[in-house]
Amino acid sequence: MASGMTVPDAIRFLFGIDVAKESTYLKDKANSLVRNKLIKVETELKVQRSTKRLADGQLDVLFNALLLNAIFHDPKDVKKIFEDKDFRYHCAVIVSQLFGESNSLLGIALSKTTAAEFADALASDCDLLKKRLPNPFAVMPQLALGKNLSLLHALLAQSALTSSTDNLLLAYLNNDIDKALALSRQLDTNNHSVKQLVEHITSRHKEAEEFDDLLGYFQKM
Repeated sequence: MASGMTVPDAIRFLFGIDVAKESTYLKDKANSLVRNKLIKVETELKVQRSTKRLADGQLDVLFNALLLNAIFHDPKDVKKIFEDKDFRYHCAVIVSQLFGESNSLLGIALSKTTAAEFADALASDCDLLKKRLPNPFAVMPQLALGKNLSLLHALLAQSALTSSTDNLLLAYLNNDIDKALALSRQLDTNNHSVKQLVEHITSRHKEAEEFDDLLGYFQKM
């Protein structure tokens, strides 16, 4: 018999949220992370139905995954942060730029200190499977923003017409590297976080060009 908590019980334990009353969407997001096998569960068989419970050691994974999913909407991206060091680093740069010196984002209260600690921990080599990230949110963004909208996309969509940096982030998130590179050349890179992001975009663009050149070479063979 599985000895772990169910996903709703774990969310209540970790965040104090009763998903049945406050946010079935948060449970749905957690279940999507179960389906892509980032969060491991065990099935407890009963006479009429089965119950899925978290496998040993998965509370920390669930905690970190839901924090990251509040910012990055796609569960595939959340899983990739756990598995791909380079992708995790570039996401940390985005988070650092996103949080900046803000006390709140879209009305969601932030702790400046914890937000900085969250970005630093994401950029570090700490094991996301075993160590919880600092939680910068007074209220989980999934509760405030609702279905199919992450904090990052909501914020960028709101401010993209006024901020060059936000336009850059939005282009990058939409995987438009050519546009992101063009926008990066218009920015003042004295800001450390912006400079890191520009360097990462430049590197990604170079890698894409080299890959295209390699494809062209093989096509001529």
